[in-house]
Amino acid sequence: MLSATAPAAAAPARGAGQATAGRAAAGAAVIVTTTTSRFGRVLVTGSGRSLYTFTGDGFPFSPTGTPQLACTALNKAMGVRCTDLWPPLLATGRLIARGGVRQAGLGTVTRNHVKQVTYFGHPLYRYLGDSAAGQMNGENLPQFDGMWYLDATSGRPAIGVASVMTEPSRIGIVLSAPTAQGRRTLYTLSFDGPNMTTCTGPCAAFWPPLLTSRRALAGRGVSQRLIGTLRRPDGSLQVTYRGHPVYRFSFDLGFEAPAGLIRGEYLIDPAASGVWYTVTPRGTPNPGTTTVGSEPSGSATILAITAGLTHATATLYAFNIDTASVSKCTGPCAKFWPPVLTTRGVKAGPGVNQHMLGTLRRADGTIQVSYNGHPLYFFALGLNSGTSGANVHAFHGVFLLVNTNGTVGGGGGGW
Repeated sequence: MLSATAPAAAAPARGAGQATAGRAAAGAAVIVTTTTSRFGRVLVTGSGRSLYTFTGDGFPFSPTGTPQLACTALNKAMGVRCTDLWPPLLATGRLIARGGVRQAGLGTVTRNHVKQVTYFGHPLYRYLGDSAAGQMNGENLPQFDGMWYLDATSGRPAIGVASVMTEPSRIGIVLSAPTAQGRRTLYTLSFDGPNMTTCTGPCAAFWPPLLTSRRALAGRGVSQRLIGTLRRPDGSLQVTYRGHPVYRFSFDLGFEAPAGLIRGEYLIDPAASGVWYTVTPRGTPNPGTTTVGSEPSGSATILAITAGLTHATATLYAFNIDTASVSKCTGPCAKFWPPVLTTRGVKAGPGVNQHMLGTLRRADGTIQVSYNGHPLYFFALGLNSGTSGANVHAFHGVFLLVNTNGTVGGGGGGW
């Protein structure tokens, strides 16, 4: 599983899973206070050392589960443990809030036998790269499959003004955003609506949203008018491009990983009910070359696509009211039935007839793949090798399986 979508109101839990902050404990008291920075008031220790939060901690910690996103001693890269570079703020005694820090927000969590201070549910860390009080070298740093941010008194990441730029990739020019260690590729999710995010909770640990304190700036090759923002359920501001929320991918954010990785490209994500794509400077998905394959279904062989880092397979469908040149599935329909797109042509996998493959231009300018004149779609609620989308009546038509011989129809489930 590469993500999990939480309820839309998934904000940081105010006190969930935390010990009472004022409870007496053995050992030295832990002071959490604030200092002024160019990101606003941010949390520091009593001795002035900057405190950080980690996006990977949004995924539920499991000492045996994989992948290991949370920053514990189990999260290693190149033999280095996450907690070696990012020492947790240990809960050695009573927690004391000063300088605008909210006492009710302080608590603790125990993971991998370490009792760590949290603020509004987010574990707090120091950074080994900060050699003196007042240094903030860990801000906006990609490491250990996540992003590191200073923490604001609100309990949300302290973010400066983001920027969006372009970068070359193996599938063409795509959008990216700078970090403290080079650019990182940006992605969109097919299940997101215009100016609306559906990737919250654990999903956002795998796909950290590009956050900003106000409207992001446009770099070379990027249109400023296409840049916007939306307010996420936790109150943070996420960057949008042409109305689509943009994200990074955790597996592009490894320790000392190079810029230009696109490991999240064309990733079929059943848990997020969508497909992830890199983004063109026009703001449209950039799937590159699409390979249409096949899978057995009873006595027939039907179309399917296997793609992305996980090599997940998803069955494909046709919509009976489409024509060979016009898709009638747009707007909300395309959220639940994402069109199969391409930007660099289409190839036939085993059992598929290359001569039956074609394309058509959709109303939003994207290029959709067709087979024997039938525009093709995924089913967002059935992104697997099953046939739960077959014979579903929706959006004034019926969605049907597509056989490798070019005909449509066959068995399946329904809503």
